[in-house]
Amino acid sequence: MDTIKLRKYQERLLRRREQILTTVRHLEEESQEVAGKRHFDWLDQAWDENEIRLLDRLSDAYLREMGRIEMALGRMLAGTYGLCLACHRPIEYRRLDIFPEIEFCLGCQDLRESFERASRAS
Repeated sequence: MDTIKLRKYQERLLRRREQILTTVRHLEEESQEVAGKRHFDWLDQAWDENEIRLLDRLSDAYLREMGRIEMALGRMLAGTYGLCLACHRPIEYRRLDIFPEIEFCLGCQDLRESFERASRAS
């Protein structure tokens, strides 16, 4: 992969990492605010507990994405960015353009999803 493309992907990953950090901080603040409320009504308390669970799930999803971004940045440093983790062939540029943190080429990703579906079905 040429240096210009690599730099473009790196900038996108770093920008997305900052967005995620900002969002997770906001979610944590909101969760603490909701958790700090005192309730005299059990319905309000139940509503807030559901909101806290939702905020936690959102934070978890963002943190998983952050992990994929950190792994992609690590692959850049190792010189293996853009190579499929399964077959070690180059990942299609159109996939990287959409998801710069992507780990697998289209063929390997399809195969992984087929195995996951098959394992859930049995």
